[in-house]
Amino acid sequence: MKKRFITSIYIVLAVALAIGCKFLPLNIGDYLFDIFILCLTFVAAFEMCNLIEKCGKTVNRLFAVFYSIFNYIVLLISINFVKYQFVALIQVFALIVYFGIVLIAESVRNKGFKFVSNLKSSLYTLLACVYPGLLFTLYLNINHIDQFAGINHLSVILILMVIAITFLTDTFAYLVGRTLKGPKLAPKISPNKTISGSIGGLIGGIAGSMLVFALVYNVKSLAIILETFNLAWWHFLLIGLFASVLGQIGDLVESKIKRQAQTKDSGNIFPGHGGMLDRIDAMIFVVTFIFVITLVII
Repeated sequence: MKKRFITSIYIVLAVALAIGCKFLPLNIGDYLFDIFILCLTFVAAFEMCNLIEKCGKTVNRLFAVFYSIFNYIVLLISINFVKYQFVALIQVFALIVYFGIVLIAESVRNKGFKFVSNLKSSLYTLLACVYPGLLFTLYLNINHIDQFAGINHLSVILILMVIAITFLTDTFAYLVGRTLKGPKLAPKISPNKTISGSIGGLIGGIAGSMLVFALVYNVKSLAIILETFNLAWWHFLLIGLFASVLGQIGDLVESKIKRQAQTKDSGNIFPGHGGMLDRIDAMIFVVTFIFVITLVII
C-alpha cells in the first residue's frame, strides 16, 4: 500500500508538470505536452505487444510502437491545411496506408511466403496501432485545439476534463466498491469490480466534470468558453456521466485482454500500480469520447 501511494504521488506530479508546461509562451508547452503523451503511448504500445504475444499471436513491435510518431507527423502536417473535423479523417486514411506498409514489410521479412500468416501478424500490429496508439494520441489533437477554435486555454480545460473524470471515476469506484462491496460487475473479466463500485465511479465521473465546470464558470478568462459554445452545467454533467461509463468499459476491455494473456498486469513500470496500459486503459476511452465531443462543438 505504501509503495502504491508513493508511486501515485510521482504520477500526480508528472501529470501536473505536463499540464503546467501548457502555460509556457510561444506554444512551447503544447509541444512538451505532445512529447509527454508520446512517451506514455510508446510504453503502452510496447506493453500491448507483450500482451498480444502472450496470447500466442505475432506482432511487429517496431511498427506498433512507432506508429504514434507517424500519426503525430500526420497531425502536425494536417493542422496547417485542413479544418479540425477533417484531421481525424486524414489520420484514419494514413492508418490504412500504414497498415499497407506493415503488410508489405511482413511479406518482405518472410520472403513473401504464408500470406495468411503475414496478414494476421499485420492485423495484430494494426490492433496495437489503434489501441492504444491512435486512440490515446487523440490527446494530441485535443492539445492543439486552441489553434483551430481560436480560444486560449480550451485545450487545458479539455485535458483537465479527461484527467478529472478518469481519476475520480477510478477513485470513487475503488472507495465505494471496497466499502459497500456487493454483487460483482463482471466476475469473469475482473473479479474485484462490483456494481456498487461502478455506480460510485459514475458519481465520481460526474463530480470530476462538474469540478471543471465550476473552474471554468468562476474564472473570468475561461467563462468565455461557455458563452462561445453555449455550454451549460448539464452539458458537463452528461459528459461526465457518459465518459465515466466509457472509462469503466475501457478498464474492462484491458482486463479482458490481460485475462486472455493470462497475466495480472500489463507491465511493472509503476510499482504497486502495474504497467502503463493499466494506468491509461480507462483514459483511452475517455480521451476518445472527449475528442468526439470536440468534433461536435468546434
